[in-house]
Amino acid sequence: MLLVLLRAAALGAEVKSTSKRVTLSREIESILRSSEAKRGHWGIEVVRLSDGKILYTRNAEQLYLPASNMKLFTTAAALERLGPDFRFRTTVEAEAPPDAAGRVENLFLVGRGDPTLGYQVIPNPVQLHGEGPPDADLQEFARQLTEHGVRVIAGNLIVDETYFIDEPFGRGWEESNLQFGYASPVTALAFNDNALLMRSTPGESVGAWAQVDLQPFPDYYTLINRILTSAKGTRKQIHIGRKPGSRRLEVWGQIAFGAEPDEDSIAVDDPPRWAAELFRKALEVRGVTLKGSIEVRGITRAEASAPNFVPPNPSRVVLGKHLSAPLADDIRTINKFSHNLHVEMLLRTLGKELKGRGSSNAGIEVLEEFVKDIGIEDNEAIFSDGSGLSRHSIIAPRAIIKLLRYMAKSPRSPVYVDSLPVAGEDGTLQDRFERTSARGKIHAKTGTIEHVNALSGYMDLPSGERLAFSILGNEHPMRAHEGKQVVDRLAVTIYEQFGGRQKIKRRKRTVVTQPSPVGRG
Repeated sequence: MLLVLLRAAALGAEVKSTSKRVTLSREIESILRSSEAKRGHWGIEVVRLSDGKILYTRNAEQLYLPASNMKLFTTAAALERLGPDFRFRTTVEAEAPPDAAGRVENLFLVGRGDPTLGYQVIPNPVQLHGEGPPDADLQEFARQLTEHGVRVIAGNLIVDETYFIDEPFGRGWEESNLQFGYASPVTALAFNDNALLMRSTPGESVGAWAQVDLQPFPDYYTLINRILTSAKGTRKQIHIGRKPGSRRLEVWGQIAFGAEPDEDSIAVDDPPRWAAELFRKALEVRGVTLKGSIEVRGITRAEASAPNFVPPNPSRVVLGKHLSAPLADDIRTINKFSHNLHVEMLLRTLGKELKGRGSSNAGIEVLEEFVKDIGIEDNEAIFSDGSGLSRHSIIAPRAIIKLLRYMAKSPRSPVYVDSLPVAGEDGTLQDRFERTSARGKIHAKTGTIEHVNALSGYMDLPSGERLAFSILGNEHPMRAHEGKQVVDRLAVTIYEQFGGRQKIKRRKRTVVTQPSPVGRG
């Protein structure tokens, strides 16, 4: 009799589970058919972490553009291979200590992949880095030099970029993106996110020129402003143009009278030289004279591909140094705010530290070995960059689920999960899921590029059960915000199907002002 009851209970549970899957499948089909999402290609998978049971799957073995869901792989590999306590090191060096007169021949500013020098322009130039001067890190280098007695640089101020191979942009990045901060050049010495914040404010009357400012260094570009103040309620249209290698930035279009200022991030044209120019000014303030000029030394891809290439390892004296915060802090910045520059620098750092070559190809080799080690099959994930800005990276939702399952069991799981945006509360999910039962219960990475929307991560159910899920939508004709709305409806439907519908409590919201848009999440 007991055996019969147990079998009946098991059968009942199985029927109930099957019923849930059928209901969920119908609701997902309804959501996708009710909008222009029906024209797209959608891959979805949901897994219960406690036993690995697949609760729902749709086209999960097919390949999709992941957009910024790509960052899930790069940051996971970095946590596992470098460790959460890894720190970036930037130094100022000379061939020999200063002589009795305080002279050194050449001075070297050596970048080793630290993405955190200067202000953080993304998401906000003050929010992450405090209220101090934006060149505080360079001022500190100048202070350390004078403590070592340096008074004169007889030769040149040289930026040593040899930690990375010179490839400032990812394979497959679109040229139209390159003038914006979310596609800033990738350099071994980065400063201020290799970007400036552009703020456009309506004029005092309709027809007046808008006020356009670049922060926190307003003089980097020669700014040609042709943005007019349009009638109240008209649509904002702001365009930006700059030729490669030019310091002339043209902006034009319109912004409505009385509208809130528009903010966007603008890529710096030559970040290492810019950092050196600012460093020279900091040295002058400290009374250190540069007799020569500024020089940038790097390694080209052609040089690095030579059969007899040996990475340079000069013997020099360290006169100043800066250590970054632990890598775990930057992983949080990358995933919370979908930071392309930081993760691309991290990809190259993986290549340098583990393969001896600071290139994207070497970093991708590390990623490929990592995903193979965790059970992702060949051709389930094909990588072209570290950020997902490339349209050459393609990944199956099932591969993302395998990654999420692995990281859920990793000793680094708390750091990894904490780095993900929380629904309705922070990061790129701060303004999403606010009035849903899933608020605060979803920890997930967003992804948005043209005709692509993605969301993958974890769901915490009221029962205490945790699910891993991945939603990838490609080739749909919707605008970015429309695609996000569809993804959010899918995610809430999945959450409520397995977690139950909860009564929504209104919460007071603390507003954190962020530039928008500053990147593609």
